[in-house]
Amino acid sequence: MTRLFHSLPLLLVVALGVSACATVKRFTPDLSKIKLPKIKVPMPPMPNFSSLKKITNIIPGMPDTDKESVDDPQMPFNARGTLGYGHTLRLHVYEGSRSPKRIYNDVVMIDSHGVIDLGKAGTARIGGSTLAKAAATIATTFRVNLALGRTTTVHILSVEDTPVVSVRGDVISDEFIPAWEDMTIEQAVRVAGGRKLGSTAHGVYLIREGERRYFSSLESANELEPEPGDIIELSSDI
Repeated sequence: MTRLFHSLPLLLVVALGVSACATVKRFTPDLSKIKLPKIKVPMPPMPNFSSLKKITNIIPGMPDTDKESVDDPQMPFNARGTLGYGHTLRLHVYEGSRSPKRIYNDVVMIDSHGVIDLGKAGTARIGGSTLAKAAATIATTFRVNLALGRTTTVHILSVEDTPVVSVRGDVISDEFIPAWEDMTIEQAVRVAGGRKLGSTAHGVYLIREGERRYFSSLESANELEPEPGDIIELSSDI
């Protein structure tokens, strides 16, 4: 009896603990069965790329598609990715900004060494480069190897039959984006990421076939629809 008397407090504590656990369990919701509401993060609207702009003003005698030869493979292409073997580019190169002269016009394929043949200008290694870096490399190749004294402008019209437009200058990063039907210059800049943070400039140039045209704002530039190969250059000074 004495032993039972001494064990009674312990038994009461255990009983209260079990009761408390049962009470807590009864009033604590089962989190595994609770369905939390899905939070939808608004995404910026993107253009519809299902109807890409057609390549215009194709020079007579050039291929209808971006194929250097019958052995030229069809390769997957991402305008924001890097170039590699089998990617084929349609190029126009101009010398000078006033009365520019077209000095090159062809379709070139990147070989297994990452190199393209630019005829009299020699070769350029663009494998592993973005389109923006490739355009700069090609411009340097022409300027140096042909000893050009005037500005060299490289227009990449398309890659693997995907028409593209370049956005560069006062932007977060130089970009090439696919050109779609009814595209505006303002939309192209928005898709490329917009101006650099903190920029107060508003001027923009549209470079087409080597010629530069200035607009005081993106809104005023929208009077022209970008064509494949166009360069949209945002001024950092004006």
